[in-house]
Amino acid sequence: MGEDLFHDERSHFRRRPAVNRNGEATRTIFGRGGELKVLSRAVSEVGRGHSRTIEVIGEPGIGKTRLLLELERDTVASRMTVLTGRGCEADRDVPFSLFTDAIDEYVAGLGPDGRGRLLADPALAAVFPHLADGGVDQGQGPERGEPALGGHDVERRRLFRAVRELLARIAADTGLALLLDDVHWADADSADLLVYLVRHPPAAPVLLAMAHRPKQAVAGLAATLSSAARHGLLQVLPLGPLNQAAADELLESVTPGLSRAGRTALYRASGGNPFYLEVLAEARRGGPADADGPCPRLTGMLHAELSALDPATRAAAQAAAVLGEPFEVGLVAEVAGLSTAEVFTAMDELASRDLVRQLGTSSRFAFRHPVVRHVTYRAIGAGGRIAAHARAARVLEARGGSAVAMAPHVERTAGAGDTAATRVLGEAARGVLRRDPAVAAQWLQTALRLLPDRPEFLGERRELLSLLAQALASAGQLVDSEAALTQAMGLLDGADPAVRIRLVVRRAAITRLLGRHTQTVTCVDDELAGEVEPGSAESVALRLELTVNAVLAGAGDCRVELDPARADEAVLAAAQLDDRGLHVAALAAAALARAAVGEFSAAAALAAEATARLDRLADPAVTDHLDGVIWLGWCRVHLGDADGALRHLEHALDLARAAGRAVDLPRLLTALALAHLDLGAVATAAERAEEAVEAAANLPGTELRTMSLVAQCRALSHQGATAAAVAAGVAATRAAEPSRGLWWSLAWLALGEARLLHGDPQGALAAVAEVTGDAGLDRVVPAARAQVAEVLVRAELALGRLDQARGWADRIAALGPRFAGFAALAGAQVLSTTDPAAAAQQAALAETVFGKEGRRLLAGRARLVAAAVLVAAGKRVKASAELFRAEQLLRECGATGLVEEAMAGQRKLARASQGTPEPGAGLDALTARERQVASLVTGGHTNRQIAHRLGVSDKTVEAHLARVFAKLGVASRAAVASVVARSRTVSGLISEGA
Repeated sequence: MGEDLFHDERSHFRRRPAVNRNGEATRTIFGRGGELKVLSRAVSEVGRGHSRTIEVIGEPGIGKTRLLLELERDTVASRMTVLTGRGCEADRDVPFSLFTDAIDEYVAGLGPDGRGRLLADPALAAVFPHLADGGVDQGQGPERGEPALGGHDVERRRLFRAVRELLARIAADTGLALLLDDVHWADADSADLLVYLVRHPPAAPVLLAMAHRPKQAVAGLAATLSSAARHGLLQVLPLGPLNQAAADELLESVTPGLSRAGRTALYRASGGNPFYLEVLAEARRGGPADADGPCPRLTGMLHAELSALDPATRAAAQAAAVLGEPFEVGLVAEVAGLSTAEVFTAMDELASRDLVRQLGTSSRFAFRHPVVRHVTYRAIGAGGRIAAHARAARVLEARGGSAVAMAPHVERTAGAGDTAATRVLGEAARGVLRRDPAVAAQWLQTALRLLPDRPEFLGERRELLSLLAQALASAGQLVDSEAALTQAMGLLDGADPAVRIRLVVRRAAITRLLGRHTQTVTCVDDELAGEVEPGSAESVALRLELTVNAVLAGAGDCRVELDPARADEAVLAAAQLDDRGLHVAALAAAALARAAVGEFSAAAALAAEATARLDRLADPAVTDHLDGVIWLGWCRVHLGDADGALRHLEHALDLARAAGRAVDLPRLLTALALAHLDLGAVATAAERAEEAVEAAANLPGTELRTMSLVAQCRALSHQGATAAAVAAGVAATRAAEPSRGLWWSLAWLALGEARLLHGDPQGALAAVAEVTGDAGLDRVVPAARAQVAEVLVRAELALGRLDQARGWADRIAALGPRFAGFAALAGAQVLSTTDPAAAAQQAALAETVFGKEGRRLLAGRARLVAAAVLVAAGKRVKASAELFRAEQLLRECGATGLVEEAMAGQRKLARASQGTPEPGAGLDALTARERQVASLVTGGHTNRQIAHRLGVSDKTVEAHLARVFAKLGVASRAAVASVVARSRTVSGLISEGA
């Protein structure tokens, strides 16, 4: 098999299913492209008469056996003799059992003459019984399980040389592949023989391949093979975990249609181990996992490993599973009731079986894989687990362990009324709230269940409920969070208004995230008119909620008034407080409010100040005020500063994920998707939007789902998947219907553009009319008015209604210089049929403006419009060059649909120009630099390679090539090469160095 059959662009690999020795099809192999290339080369070299040795190593389930099955398939296809053997733990005391398993069956299938030819030395009959005349059925040779060799029966080295000669004789005709699996279970004699064959390979075309777990190998085998590898006697293929891309392909073959979030969750749970990944995915596809493990298949395999342990070792493993990872030997001894010496002996045994692994040189260990720990834990039994957790809690308490360390054990063993346990769980929840709110919520719920229901504990219950609400909100359980806050507010005695106001602020944030903006504004207004202390942090927070909810309620809700002055008051108050994160949030909210009413200069100034202050915030403060980062990100995208927004949004996303803040993921991912789309990174935008949709799927309320679907609709529209975009847009409008706020309007506008790109201009107009109604653009958020109007221009032109299109173009022009790019783009399209020269100027202006703003996708669209104008004017050559430039830029953006449009235009022009030479065509029309570029294109160089060769930028090469296209009257690189090839004999033609 040649290397040209392999494809390894993203470090994962797809092959046809292999067939094992029983004729059963194995799964496609993924993520092993490099290893398969090595095996393919080895097969080729053996086919040329050489001897090769391959060692495949890795942990259980990593894919060693599957790789050997691929090798078996290839060697069978090359017509080699293929012998396979497998080590077995039960045969570790049977001398040479590994080689007997591999070779003796083959010998048995030969006739007497064939066996006689192979019997180079009578000593071989002691290892391979069928080499003796008549075989074992005639009583010759040892029985299975009887030692083949005594201390002085046969000289071992003579026997090893005889086996080596035997392999050479088998390989004599077609070559031999000896494939040995599970070599870590080999008996000592087989291990010695294997080492000998590695050091003294047969002088014949023999491929020896072995697979094993080096941590469980026969004593000294792994070290000896490692030494042989250093001396070049064998090639080692260490198999590590699959990367995410390979895992995704594997999962797609097992569970088609699994969401990105589901794939990511399974990948993390499996640690990239393909066997674990596969069986976990199969279990997920089949329904709920078995109660005693991740799935029956995997649980059974791991139970088999555990059942082979002696009782003391099993007790140590189970105590370690109760303690969690990493675990210390001393704690394991106390929980298991064993001596330290017994536990060290147990760790040796567990490590030798690769069930646990030592962490560095410390006395701490961890299980090979979280799944191993889980199965070990579930194997204890319910009563035994509770008793073990009780012992662990006592041991940790006696050692002065932290509340966080004690909480998992206290949670499982404490009873109702245990106030000491309640305090431990509360303290532990506070300790993990920032990094794992879901666990904090679990501990707080247990603490509330244990806390006595008596008046003296009402204050403690209220505090626990407040913490629980915070944890539940961060974890995305918004409805439960609101219920906890309501319950906490019901326990207030009225003597502490500050506590009440803090709870109101938290509930306002929850109802905002649930999309109930009118209700939130009314509630906050009532509070601000009450007992709130002016200038307090609570007052600032309430004003921010009032501002942002008014923005999100949208212009269509006349019951909610957006007054940016209120946010300005919050900014002034926040500046006086010792809370820099709150000050950033106030500035961000004020900037968002100004942008929402069209005061873009004021919004930009506030956003710039917020950005400068955000840069100086420490990560914990940023995490505490992620709302402010999100508001600032949205504002900067609306202001056309998407590039500046990306850095903070990406960092905030990392912090949110690290802190387990599921509620913030859809908003951050949506903002990132829209930012990338604005910058023309369509593929990245689509990926972020898909993540946002998945992140919002399990969260309550409809607004988070709406915003993520809006981002997905817009990204898919520009990616060319217009049918899917329309579906996402329809889903967004349906999800947004209950609130009918800002995201409701954005959903209909996104659907309108998707319908237009899908070839339905009438549907596009109808979708936009859902928002505009009789009010026109006034009900559209100011930052989006120019973009929406440009969509309407395209739709009206598609329906042949020039006057209506001109009217919308005039509306864009009236919006001011901030939207000069959209005004020029719309003007070029309207003028294209009446004044091509003016239209061309407008298209060029649009491209220039969008290019300066970094909005590559819009610049690419402007190039398409310019090409259409040139076609209408009959300037075929210039149109072809413009289409080429548009294709290059749009291809960089990943705008597949628009790329196809550009290419279709080029093909159409090329067909039209066939047989009609253009004026000026020919190499003589080119400048020296253009001739250089044409020559390098003919040599198959890419734009980037040409730029590197000539010492210029990619854009310079693109510009030269566009002029080459225009002057030669061609529309493709292939056509340039054809013109150059036809002119090679003409004197004066350039060379690469000209």
